[in-house]
Amino acid sequence: MKHFTIYKTETGIIESVISSDCNVDDILVGSDETIVEGYYSPSSIKFVDGSPVNVSVDFWDDVRSQRNILLQNSDWTQMSDSPLSDSKKTEWANYRQSLRDLPSSQHEAENLDSVAFPTEPS
Repeated sequence: MKHFTIYKTETGIIESVISSDCNVDDILVGSDETIVEGYYSPSSIKFVDGSPVNVSVDFWDDVRSQRNILLQNSDWTQMSDSPLSDSKKTEWANYRQSLRDLPSSQHEAENLDSVAFPTEPS
């Protein structure tokens, strides 16, 4: 799964981050938006002249932002019409709870690279 970041071309402010198996050229964006491949946190990155610039002092904002995207991308697993078995739904529910426990479960982390995100069920 690839991540794509869409930002307002004029302001550099990130509008959304999406996950998809498609290519960057397959995603439609507005005429006033630019899309780049990769995950860029809306709470800590702004694009200046097409390049990402860190505007955050707290890496926990990045953790929360990544966590929220992972939760959003797995919402379907808990829907009543999900094709998953009950045991798989439980695995996904546990995964999602581990995500919600971030950052409190990783309070000893010193930077984004040292945060251990839970592994998505197969």
